[in-house]
Amino acid sequence: MVNILNIPELGELEIVEVYEYYDQPVLYSCKNAAGHLYLVVAADENDKYVTWLCVAVSTKRLNLVRSGKIDLHDAFAYSENPYAIQVRIPYDKHASHQIDFTQSNQISEDMLPIPGECLDLESETSPF
Repeated sequence: MVNILNIPELGELEIVEVYEYYDQPVLYSCKNAAGHLYLVVAADENDKYVTWLCVAVSTKRLNLVRSGKIDLHDAFAYSENPYAIQVRIPYDKHASHQIDFTQSNQISEDMLPIPGECLDLESETSPF
């Protein structure tokens, strides 16, 4: 398992809530020590590394995503900030991770969640 929570450029991260799990969290929200929230999804994988997409989100927007009012595709493709963070974490523990800041509207469709895929959680019980 790769450690997406160890990204110095984003600060020390802790998972707030896991929405999808497959051998490890693959879609979740997290926050850093300063309280900045991120929505994170495993976007691509090959034999050398896993690529994660991270977008900064406000509490209000995250609650809209959680309740299904904003689908997961749009949460990443049309984020509040004009960019998404692509983090490539290699399986080789001696190799360094790579970070790219990408315009949200320039993310390859095959890296985004399927349009129309939504969460359906109660936003009143939001843990943030």
